[in-house]
Amino acid sequence: MKSFFKILAVAVLLSANARASVDYSYVGPGLADGSGGIQVTFPTDYVGGSHSESGIYVGQLHMSNPLDGANFNAFCLSPGGLLTPGPAAYNVLTLDQAKYGMNPAAWSLTGGIENAAYIWAQKNQTISTAAEGAALNLAMWAALYNSTAVGALVGSDRFSVSGASAEIQQAFAADIAQINAASQSAILSNYSADPGYILRPVNPTMQDLIVLPGAVPESMQAQLAPEPSTVFGLAILGLFVAGQMVAENLRRAPLLGGAR
Repeated sequence: MKSFFKILAVAVLLSANARASVDYSYVGPGLADGSGGIQVTFPTDYVGGSHSESGIYVGQLHMSNPLDGANFNAFCLSPGGLLTPGPAAYNVLTLDQAKYGMNPAAWSLTGGIENAAYIWAQKNQTISTAAEGAALNLAMWAALYNSTAVGALVGSDRFSVSGASAEIQQAFAADIAQINAASQSAILSNYSADPGYILRPVNPTMQDLIVLPGAVPESMQAQLAPEPSTVFGLAILGLFVAGQMVAENLRRAPLLGGAR
């Protein structure tokens, strides 16, 4: 009987963590640099490994949602990941759930996603040139890997960029300066408001994407919290287990006044 209850508990907990994936499609480039001249160097782990990629596409992406056919913009958070035209399966995560990242899973744990989400929220709907789109993407990568605190980017020891045009470099420097000038309270307030979601691909070679909430159907947003039936199941299971423990303790306890 005890084994049965253990299996039941595991089943309910697994159902709480289960996520259904949805196919999104990469449609094509948006405001971005596709010249092939940019090279980035980024960490591969937390202990000093690094990797360089050259000739990469940097900037805004156009995606589509097959559930309603709507197009939306996204930015890549995985400089080491792949993206190819056509549909791919993604899970929806909150910014906090996505911590550590993917390709590489080496985001700074001291302000990385907070700083990246801040500059993205400030700029992603106002960029108007390819240089601004590329600079924003580079600034987010720098924030993810070089942040030393919320509102602080120091040096380029983990992420660096070369080969960018003067226009991109200027916009990139302005984005980094904006992060450094922001107050911690402003950055954390933006972060706690969940300004966007992360689309994490099921294919482990692909890229994390950051998107506005409107790009995610409500049916998928609902996955970010346990289903009511799951919460009810956990509550019932907890009460049942507690009752079993009380019953077991009463069975083992001596009668009042001593054994007779």
